[in-house]
Order: sequence, then structure tokens, then C-alpha cells
Amino acid sequence: MKKVSKLVAVIVGGLLLSANVNADVNAKQKEYDYIVVGAGAAGLSAAFTLNEAKQDFLILEKNHRVGGIAENGRKGQFHYAKGTEYLGEPYGALRNIVNKLNIPMVEIPTPMDASFYQGKMHVGSDKVALLTDKVSGEKQFKHFLHVLKSNLRMLSKAELKALDNITAKQWFDDNKVDPFIQRRYDVMARGLFGANLNDISALSVLPEVAFDYLDTYSYSELLMPSDESGSWTTKQGISLITDTIAKSLGSRLRLNSEVTKVAKVGDKYQVTFIQSLPDRQTKKESVVLTKKVIVATPAPIAAWIAKDVLTAQQKTLLSQVKYAQYVTIALFSKTPIFDQAFDLAILDGEVVTDLYDSTWVERHYNPELKTVKEFIASAYLAPKSAADTSLLALTDEQLMATTYDELSKVIPNIKQKVTGYDIKRFKYAYPVMTPGAYSRLATLRKSFNGVYLAGDYMKYPTIEAAFSSGDEAAKQAMQQ
Repeated sequence: MKKVSKLVAVIVGGLLLSANVNADVNAKQKEYDYIVVGAGAAGLSAAFTLNEAKQDFLILEKNHRVGGIAENGRKGQFHYAKGTEYLGEPYGALRNIVNKLNIPMVEIPTPMDASFYQGKMHVGSDKVALLTDKVSGEKQFKHFLHVLKSNLRMLSKAELKALDNITAKQWFDDNKVDPFIQRRYDVMARGLFGANLNDISALSVLPEVAFDYLDTYSYSELLMPSDESGSWTTKQGISLITDTIAKSLGSRLRLNSEVTKVAKVGDKYQVTFIQSLPDRQTKKESVVLTKKVIVATPAPIAAWIAKDVLTAQQKTLLSQVKYAQYVTIALFSKTPIFDQAFDLAILDGEVVTDLYDSTWVERHYNPELKTVKEFIASAYLAPKSAADTSLLALTDEQLMATTYDELSKVIPNIKQKVTGYDIKRFKYAYPVMTPGAYSRLATLRKSFNGVYLAGDYMKYPTIEAAFSSGDEAAKQAMQQ
């Protein structure tokens, strides 16, 4: 993913239930040089960078775990992802973390990709390419590849800005890309970003398109099987990365600590947070002082927490960041539901965009697990558009009915195979990079002074970009 990575690099407190709250605001306030709010990928990366530089800091996370959308579950002898499934070959800040902490990354074994279209499964990147060749025609497929190679080499700032100001759909249409190829990438966009081609800018989708084809040397090469996926994880999933970072931070990380307010006091910042005590019934309000704050939460949460210290321009720019919702459902069974590839893209579905074999990686790298009669297939449910907020309004029963209905066309008798399930809902799954998003965020990044924002919405809607954003925010804070 090296060339794609370079392209991406250019792109620029609620109710307390019935619990008791003990105020500790008048006690002597502890002071730090930096406070990091949020222990998702961006917050952990910022904290790691500060820790490497031997800075005095504290990282606060409202949940009982770290990782944000990098969340794993475990069933029997297997781990399964509830959120992020994989990433490209680690680069930049993430590669530094992986190397420094000796995190054992593994490449996802092939065949990684498969597609289901009009009643037939096409397994392997070569078979997906053959499907595209058959449906679109060789002439149209070659035209698409030519457009990619001629449009995405050495882009100037003006060209990048132009791509940021049009929708992905407009780019595909302007370049007369075949409708079937557009369908493939519309499903991909919904699966990766929770938004369709009309929702997002061309600049936000083209790095993913480039990952598929930009390094292809010949048309015939596409139609040949590949022994490399170019995608990575760990044997236990992406959350091993965030868990390992958290462990390296030790007592500098405080879980169950929800930041409710950041205020300016003289030349310092006062951070108020509510910490759940071990009895889970008592909550304690505390205040700490700091010279600088890094807020690494989704944009709407950052806007609320830091509303008293953000400028009018910063608030306006943050208000323009919208989020897509998402749902994942792990399906447990005693016989395989899907075990022919890592990821099955469902090209003619309505809500279910992908079906993953969640035991694929562990079975490959742990020979003793190959014959274990436990199976997990994870269905990923995406909205039809970024404006569609209906997913989170559905009950578990309604979500399962939708999943069974759509997947029964792919996996006959799937309902009879499933012995249990685990549903995970994400309210702030992905920032929707609408046209003009990167230009707006470039302005936002230049405005930081004392309070710094980090997260995938600041850079690109992937977990790799979130790690990069946190690292950049920490370095900017240390330099100013």
C-alpha cells in the first residue's frame, strides 16, 4: 500500500443514570503539560508520541476499554472484529508504533476478496476482475484503468483541490466509467465509509480505487491469481495494536473518565472529567490543569467538550463534519457460513455490504485451529446514504431479520446455521468527507494554538489516518 499511502498523506457528558456524583473540584488540582482526551487510535497515537518524547501527560477515556472502532470480541477459540477488520501495510506513525512495541503484524492470506453478484460468487481478486471484464467489457475496463493511471500520477495541489470539490459520482461520470464498475465502488464506499459515491468527494474515494489497480503493470496481470493481499492485521485483530499501546502507557491512561468540559484559566486549561469508581454506582468529578489539550474524539463530541475554548471559525468548521452510522453482526455457527475468502462484497444487496470470515486469519496462522468446529461470519451493515440514520433505530430483531433476508440469497439456509450473534452499533462510525472537506480541514489544522484536534475526520476516514492525525497533533503541540 506504499503508493496509496503517499497519496493519502497528501490529503490533507449526558445523563449519569442514577449514580451518585462526588465533587472533587475544590481539591488541589493536579497539573500536566498535556491532556489527551479520548483513547481511540488518534488519542493513543498522540499519547504514544508524547510518551516517546518523555513529556508529562495524562490520557482520559470515557469507556472501560481503549481503541474506539478497533474493538474485538471473542467466542470459543477465535477472536472477531466488531469494528475495523484490517488495514494497509503499516506506514508513518503506525509503522513506528508497530516497530517500537514489537507488535506482530501478519498479512491477510489470499484469496482476500470475493464478490457476490446476481446469484453467483466470484472468489479471488482475479475472479472479481474477470467478472468486471465480463459485465463491463474489456474495452470499458481498460478505459477505467487508463483513466486511473493518467489521472492519479503526481497530482498538483490544484488538481487535488479540484478532486476535493466534486463528488466521487461526478468524477466517475465525467470520466465515463462503466455503471458496473461504479456499482462496485459504491458498495465499497458504503462498506468502508458508510456513504455512497454521491455523498463523498472524489478525493476521499480515489486512494482506495488506486489501491486496487494503480500498481498493475498489464491488463492480463489483473486476470491472474495473486499470492499477496496487501492488507494487514494481527492474529488477534486490530485491537491488539491499541491494547498494546495502552499497556505501554501504564498509569498515564485513565479509563472510565469522561471529559465534560475544557475551559481556559489564565494561560492554562482546566479539564473537568467524571470518573466512574470501582463500585460502578459512584461517579467522581475531578479537575486537572494543563498547558495544552489534544481532543481526539469524534467531531461533534470535540465541539461540545471544547466549546468554551474554540474559536467561532473552529466551531463552524467542526459543525460541517457529518458522521455515518454503521452496524456489525457477528454470526456464530457450528458449520461454515462463509469460508472461501476473507471478505465477500455483496454487490446487489441493499443494507449488507460485506460478509467476513472472522476466523480466516487465525486458522491460517495457527495450524491447531484449522480443524476446530467453531465458525464466525461477520456481516457489515451500512446505510444507503450518509443521510440515512435508520440503522441505529432498528431493534436487534429487525436487524437480524434484514440480515437473514439479504444473506439468504447468498448463503441458503443461513438462519438455520446461526447458533448465536453479537450486534455492535456505531453512532460515529465514519466521518463523511463531503466535497470541500479537505480544504476546510486544512484551514482547521492551521488554527490550533493550545487546543489541538485529532482523529480520522482531520485527515482521512481510516484507522491508519487516525494514527497519523494523533501523532501530528502531538508534534504540533510540542513545537508551539
